[in-house]
Amino acid sequence: MDPSKKCLCLHILGFKKSDVTFAEYREYMVNVHARLVGDLMAKYGIVHWSMSHADEQSPDLFDKFRDGLFANFAPFDVVVTIVMPDIDTWVRFKADPFFQQDVEPDHAKFADTRKSQMMLGWYTLLLKDGKLFVDSPLAP
Repeated sequence: MDPSKKCLCLHILGFKKSDVTFAEYREYMVNVHARLVGDLMAKYGIVHWSMSHADEQSPDLFDKFRDGLFANFAPFDVVVTIVMPDIDTWVRFKADPFFQQDVEPDHAKFADTRKSQMMLGWYTLLLKDGKLFVDSPLAP
């Protein structure tokens, strides 16, 4: 991904269904749902897609660095990040008959979509594989 290209970023801040464990949720999303939707995302030009899953240990791990700056642990079970060239990419993706007939209904198997939230904004790549894409005051 070209760090100079302006892209739109959608974050889905999601919750699992209450009767699904953290392990079941991650397993289903990564090994079933992702396989269902992955080719469709590529077909419509999604340039980046990732998931970050919380589990039972996440609050305790967070406590190891909780301080005045990093104080609030978010209640979400997953953060899905989707980077795309523009909003039309997402509109076309969601209008695809396969999405509507197969992908969208699949969410009911694992997600509590009534509680989920979304955040849409501009994606800025700052660091990747140890390479910084912005000027640093620490640079020689």
